[in-house]
Amino acid sequence: MHPVIFQLGSFKLPAYGLMVACGYLAAILWLTRRAGAAGFRKEDVSDLIFYSVLAGMAGAKLFYAVTYWDSFGPDFLARGAFLLRTFQYGFVFYGGLLAGAAAFFLAARRKRLDALKAADLFAPALALGHAFGRLGCFLAGCCHGRPSGSLLAVTFTDPACEVDQALLGVPLYPTQLLEAGGNLLIFALLAGALRRRLRPGAVLTLYAGLYSALRFLLEFLRGDDRGGTLLGASPAQLISLAVLACSAALFYLLKAKHEKN
Repeated sequence: MHPVIFQLGSFKLPAYGLMVACGYLAAILWLTRRAGAAGFRKEDVSDLIFYSVLAGMAGAKLFYAVTYWDSFGPDFLARGAFLLRTFQYGFVFYGGLLAGAAAFFLAARRKRLDALKAADLFAPALALGHAFGRLGCFLAGCCHGRPSGSLLAVTFTDPACEVDQALLGVPLYPTQLLEAGGNLLIFALLAGALRRRLRPGAVLTLYAGLYSALRFLLEFLRGDDRGGTLLGASPAQLISLAVLACSAALFYLLKAKHEKN
């Protein structure tokens, strides 16, 4: 694919970084357009975006370092150098989601906002931005699928991409494109649900359930290093199951509370 959009001298514009930036921009534009209708000031939304993005990037990188630490080199210095050298790649979405969510709710509480209502507003934007990020993964070759004989299979040939060298030229499942498409569908569903003005927390719960189910299924098609397995499941699948269980429990509580009222 195209891990580098263009190069001018020693400057390189990585495709992944560009698409992530486009994802942030698309999410921010959508949020600022919807903020007023949802009852929030744009200034408050901007603050929530800032803290969530900052914490999310740190959490995503931290989870990546913890998950794959032993593969970075023979000792601490070599592993630290590898992380710095490849900082533009290597992020774990669930790590970013957990850290970003923690920062989001802390910031919302500090500003005395309705945190669940604000989270409902942010949930569709998160799915939209994530879709762009997965397109960046496709261009860079990271998060790739396992070998496939499917008509949908894609082949990576650029040695500069993140695909394992042994898999260059081998048809693979297009897991990045499948997840990007799934996130766009989730975005459309959540945007529609947001317009129905459901109980606070309902849209967030729907996002958690839909994305965790999508990610759990796509993990079966992934061909990159999944960080080991436990009971035959990857770390991402175990987290997906936990998130799915929590979202089902929260949905039940919201439903029971609605029927009681």
